[in-house]
Amino acid sequence: MVERHEGQFHQIEIGVVVPALICVPIWLAEEHGFLADEQLEVRLRSFGTTEGTTSALRDGVVPVAITSPEGSILDALAGGDLRLVAGFVNRPPLSMIAQPRYRAIADLRGASLGTTSLKEGTCHLMERMMAAHGLHQPKDFQFVIAGAHPQRWKALQAGTLDAAIQLVPFNYIAEEAGFSNLGDVDDYVPDFLFAAVCTRISWAEKNFTQVSGLLRALHRGVRALYDDPDAAAEIAVSKMDMSREHARRACRGFVSKAVFPKDLSISPPAFAATIEAMAHNDLMEKRSRPSLSECADLKFLAPVGSA
Repeated sequence: MVERHEGQFHQIEIGVVVPALICVPIWLAEEHGFLADEQLEVRLRSFGTTEGTTSALRDGVVPVAITSPEGSILDALAGGDLRLVAGFVNRPPLSMIAQPRYRAIADLRGASLGTTSLKEGTCHLMERMMAAHGLHQPKDFQFVIAGAHPQRWKALQAGTLDAAIQLVPFNYIAEEAGFSNLGDVDDYVPDFLFAAVCTRISWAEKNFTQVSGLLRALHRGVRALYDDPDAAAEIAVSKMDMSREHARRACRGFVSKAVFPKDLSISPPAFAATIEAMAHNDLMEKRSRPSLSECADLKFLAPVGSA
């Protein structure tokens, strides 16, 4: 137990789309006292969509967000204040879930696919999966804005979506309910910057100690996951409404597939794949592909154990 004294701890709100199982390194950092070691307390604040989360970060509603990086990348390239300061998920832990009548991705011609956004995250991954089977939007399928993973699962249950890629554990739940799992995203897109730690660089420069401390704590949280995924699953069960079996399966999968970079780095292949998807969807000017240094500032990321 860490003894806390009024005024010692800094509070940081972290914007997320919704609390999800990929938040487990944050929960581990909290439960193991890694955040307390940095004199930090964090609170997750949900904004429901990727674009809403990026907007909240840009508008100063929250100082940090762990979310799809596309909005922050575009803001940085346009001369804005947003930057990536660390990686978080370089390998997407999702599956394409479809109504039981669909048995293969090729069967989804003419289907309605649910996504959180038309500009960030899931839409890019689904496009890559569909393109591998010769299907292209909009002539072969349509995207439907259907909210985050919990909302998409409800829409699948209601029959208002034909398919959607679903984050763990919603893919497990869907399989057990008789829905078709048409393939894991990482079988098609092994490297993709699905989530990054993003901030306003003006705020981060003024709060260097807090930002670097937060990243050290998250770094230690990721290491705790790799050291004992079953123990991490127990913490996840205490934070989310899910079965212990699903939590263990997910955390073991996180480790076996190296979903989280152990050093919170942004892998070059994951960054390149994200930029390529953005360019394909005309989200940036027709120009040479930007370098990581143009939209990221990694000086806050120091090795665990450093002062």
